[in-house]
Amino acid sequence: MVGIWNWREALVLAVTLWTALSINDILMLPGGLPIIAPGWLSCILLALVLSRLLHNLQTVPKRLAIGVGVLAVFAAAVSQAVFDITVIMMVGPHALPGGQSVPGFALADTWGKAILQFRFSFIWNAIVFGFYVAALSLLNAQRRKLDAEMRALRYELNPHFLFNTLNSIAGLIEEGSGGRADRMVLSLSRFLQTTLSLDPLHDVPLSKEIALQRDYLEIEHERFADRMAFDIRLPADLETALVPNLILQPLIENAVKHGVAPARKRVTIVLEARREGDRLVLSVENDLPDAPAGRKPAGMGVGLRNISDRLQARFGSRWRFSSGPVDGGRYQAVITLPFRTA
Repeated sequence: MVGIWNWREALVLAVTLWTALSINDILMLPGGLPIIAPGWLSCILLALVLSRLLHNLQTVPKRLAIGVGVLAVFAAAVSQAVFDITVIMMVGPHALPGGQSVPGFALADTWGKAILQFRFSFIWNAIVFGFYVAALSLLNAQRRKLDAEMRALRYELNPHFLFNTLNSIAGLIEEGSGGRADRMVLSLSRFLQTTLSLDPLHDVPLSKEIALQRDYLEIEHERFADRMAFDIRLPADLETALVPNLILQPLIENAVKHGVAPARKRVTIVLEARREGDRLVLSVENDLPDAPAGRKPAGMGVGLRNISDRLQARFGSRWRFSSGPVDGGRYQAVITLPFRTA
């Protein structure tokens, strides 16, 4: 995901704000674009400088950051006011026919009038630049909160996964399969080394996510070799699609825990990726174990709630997640999210 400093968002905010403020001048001053355009561009440039400064202030004490931020807004307002008045005084009489004034500014012909006009310009720019910095501060605060939530949700998977895997190793030891348990511990070590190094805020190519799930399935296959099989279907054109890392892990774990572990017959887990228009669809399907009539398979546990929470934090309303029995005595979980590539 994105970092706290995002110059694109700062640029969009600056352009939107100053364009909205310039519309009135453009409508009221036909032919005055040579005067308005330089001021518009200089405002956006100063706004971007302020946003960069705001980014650098995130690591300093709060009081110092507020003090420097206020001084920066003051300096930007002074600079813009001086620029505005200079352009209006020097270019206005030549660019505007008949001595026509810029909306909100008179073509001052004395020093006193110029000073008065400077005060008006300074107050206006201080208010607008202050609003810009406040808006950007709120945006950054919201992003920091979201990043913290994403990290917490991602790291929540680690103990959940580790608990299930250690149970599998314990099961092998109880069965007297020491050699298989040793191989599983080594596989687990490699798997954890890879997963713990992943950045929770960055997406990964689907091929890498699938490779991790294949490693996990190989680990579990050590325990359930006599009644477990898996089939991974990943089209070559989807290998570079981006997904949140380990988003499939809870689905694979549940397929093993609730599909394979209690079963007496051979269970096949199918992991499939496909594209539907501008959406990427990921599904995990497994045979249901024999169960008494009326018994329902496990519902939304810790891992599945984690999926919903992570997708909500990452994509807002642009995702879907469903799980439940399907025809043929199988259980299916499906994630649908926006299709994006690296």
